[in-house]
Amino acid sequence: MTVTELLRSKGFRITALRTELLTLLQRSDRALTQAEVEQQLRVDVDRATVFRALNAFEEAGLAHRVLDGSGTSCFAACAGDCDEGHHKDAHAHFHCRKCGSVFCLPSVELPKVKVPRGFRMEQSQLELQGTCKACT
Repeated sequence: MTVTELLRSKGFRITALRTELLTLLQRSDRALTQAEVEQQLRVDVDRATVFRALNAFEEAGLAHRVLDGSGTSCFAACAGDCDEGHHKDAHAHFHCRKCGSVFCLPSVELPKVKVPRGFRMEQSQLELQGTCKACT
């Protein structure tokens, strides 16, 4: 499915920002902070518009958010089977302590966890830390 078709399938109006933003996330080998996204965009938009677009992508299941080691949100494209409000591509993330990059590890699935009675789990994350292949 093309970027345009994917955006339309999630109910988005096609704009230069949305098209470029989703393409950027899909082509990146790691999760990007909003600041990194803003630096790489070729369209001229303000920070608030980029923020809203990233959040809308997350809500629609086009992108997922993961925190880096400092608590900053990073965004990566979803694998494709995520729905509005339900991310199905549960996988680990790797945080490089040298360069600060966050990488999705789709081949490392999250373990199944049974929470105690009366608890309701809404989200789980597995963050691995160390040195990425570029910094090793």
